[in-house]
Amino acid sequence: MSQERRQFQRIPLEASLSFQELSFHKGEAPATCSYKDVSAGGLLVDSPRAYPLGTLLKLELRVPGWGRFQNHFGPVQDAESRPLVALGMVVRIEQMDSGGYELGVKFQNVYPDDLEALVKFLEATAPPSSI
Repeated sequence: MSQERRQFQRIPLEASLSFQELSFHKGEAPATCSYKDVSAGGLLVDSPRAYPLGTLLKLELRVPGWGRFQNHFGPVQDAESRPLVALGMVVRIEQMDSGGYELGVKFQNVYPDDLEALVKFLEATAPPSSI
């Protein structure tokens, strides 16, 4: 029997994401793909290629529905279209039968107001827990 080691509850959410390896040399163009779930601690990304454990990624997530939880001026739809920008580290890699990869990415740095909005969004979206 496996023990759950996650600190945060994951919410299934299929949405788009662009990410790029953070490095000192000229890297590849940002990859655009999707992520399968998200939590306040990180996300599960579908990736066309593997990245070594510990790789730092600049992430730009589209989070449908999080606009109303952001501290912002102006219409909610403006906030809704703004991506959540974060720095993440690859902590798990799994090759899929389809040839792609799943990357477990742990957030390393997120702007505090964006993290607060994400947490509120996740709390409002989470299915009731069965305790």
